[in-house]
Amino acid sequence: MEERKIALIPRVIVAGAMGPKDYALLLTNSRSIFVLENASRAGIGAVLGGVIGAAVAEAMTERKSNDYGRADPSALVADEKNLCIPHSSVKGLELKKKWSGYNIRFDYTDASGKSKKIVGTLAMPDELEARKKTEGVKAAAALEEYAKMAKQAIELAMPASVAQYAELRI
Repeated sequence: MEERKIALIPRVIVAGAMGPKDYALLLTNSRSIFVLENASRAGIGAVLGGVIGAAVAEAMTERKSNDYGRADPSALVADEKNLCIPHSSVKGLELKKKWSGYNIRFDYTDASGKSKKIVGTLAMPDELEARKKTEGVKAAAALEEYAKMAKQAIELAMPASVAQYAELRI
């Protein structure tokens, strides 16, 4: 089966031992790839084709510096700074509102059979946040809209074997 890029969630903040790390989450039909972003976070790409298409791409960001639409997922996975979770290894998936914002959690089994998890917080790209502010959209409403787009992207990317136990509550 050919790997297809489904969507991009442009900004997920993951706590790490050396402080928080800023990732873009590329969703394909076979895996989720957390791509470590550079410190500047300048223009983080767009949601890719399919059902989500241009409307969400426009809503997510206006500028591109990292074009994940053209990037080869295998090349992204080969970079040891990035994290890859094959959908076949996912044992739990959650997206829900917490007091700190919208959290996303992947529970999965790594290649050695060890249980792992990645927990992150959805964060709006700077460009989208600025645009929403100029449009008069309140910060909380803009973040909820971003979380709903992320939920839709996850639903499109995950196979039925993951979707059956995923908790996606916005």
